Amino acid sequence: MKVIRTVMVRNCRGITGMTGGETYLLQLLKGFDPASCNCLLVCIVKPSLGETPWLKELKKSGFEYVTIPIENPFNFKDIVQLVTIIKQFNADIVHALDHRANLVSLVGARLSGRPVIASFLGWVNFPKGSWRSFVYPWIDRLILKRLDAVITDSVAIGEELKMHENDPPIVAIRNGIDTQHFDPNKQQIGFSNQSFIQQADFVFGMVGRIHPVKGHFNFLSAAHQILQTNPNFRFLITGTVLPGFEDYKQKILDFIDQHKMTESVMITEVKLEEIPSVFASLDVLVAPSYAESFSFTLLEGMAMEKAVITSDVGGACEMIQDGETGYLIDIDDVKTLTERMLMLSQHPEKIQQLGKKARQKIIKDLGIEVMARLTTATYEHLIEYKHSSGSKKQKIYSLKQKLAKVSAK
Repeated sequence: MKVIRTVMVRNCRGITGMTGGETYLLQLLKGFDPASCNCLLVCIVKPSLGETPWLKELKKSGFEYVTIPIENPFNFKDIVQLVTIIKQFNADIVHALDHRANLVSLVGARLSGRPVIASFLGWVNFPKGSWRSFVYPWIDRLILKRLDAVITDSVAIGEELKMHENDPPIVAIRNGIDTQHFDPNKQQIGFSNQSFIQQADFVFGMVGRIHPVKGHFNFLSAAHQILQTNPNFRFLITGTVLPGFEDYKQKILDFIDQHKMTESVMITEVKLEEIPSVFASLDVLVAPSYAESFSFTLLEGMAMEKAVITSDVGGACEMIQDGETGYLIDIDDVKTLTERMLMLSQHPEKIQQLGKKARQKIIKDLGIEVMARLTTATYEHLIEYKHSSGSKKQKIYSLKQKLAKVSAK
């Protein structure tokens, strides 16, 4: 088959830093075989934000991209511009990521006669009980049900969509990462705050954005208990604070100060290229999240041969076998979290065993090559579906049968 020309669309108006969605795009673009897939990334941006950290990382990556400036969210000129881009690029398929991108891509693809697919990574960014946590998923689900297919990053996240028999097919393609970049045997460059942990007896860490959904206070509650008997243990929190969550970070700092843990706990932010070094400096990676999709942080930590303890949320159980490649705990279970952390600190042989099996799992099933190959196969089936003859019912049935063979179980 000829090289598939894909226009990928990402709404960046509310995103300024590297979140799971941005990591997903970069890993997928890196994994594509140029002989099979040629991609153009379209970023819908808010001009008043300027060149955001995410756009700077994208520029450094060297991947081909264009931006569409939209200041007012009710201005849908991005649809018109996207149609022009699709035609100029001679795209075979449109692939969307994010709520606004889903809508813009749906209309743009239909107007230009191309198949359209979206990647759905879950609704994990909205504070529980907020109006956004109800309205956005409701609107997004309406749009997703009008696409040709939906890619989810895990079987578990796909179930959140509650698709019915007559809705578009769901293809579960688990996230993958670059195991050559995240390699424990590779020389690391170090990171700026490494001195904080150099003399520690043991280091636990959280890596990822500073957001209420990540469970930082459970991590800190466990840290407070552990420090009573292990004063030379250290606890590192590494992550970006996205706009709007500065107060949440301040509450974390206040908690650390109130519990007299300022010498034992550090919150820091590092450059993207320093992340492998952060993982390398940890003994155990902890992720007591309240919600996740298919966490890149866990994938990266596992690839770096780290023992991980994580909440059993989203697709965590699809990447981790409890007690074999990491530990799964119930949401908000600080008691078990603390017990697992203490147990691992006393059994270095278990840490090593978990880490080695974790990396083996990543190399075998969760590399970027696997993710990209399955995504390309999905594109091929959708393009074939779009140009095939027969009744719509027959075509959809055939498409679902083919995509079922691509999808994870």
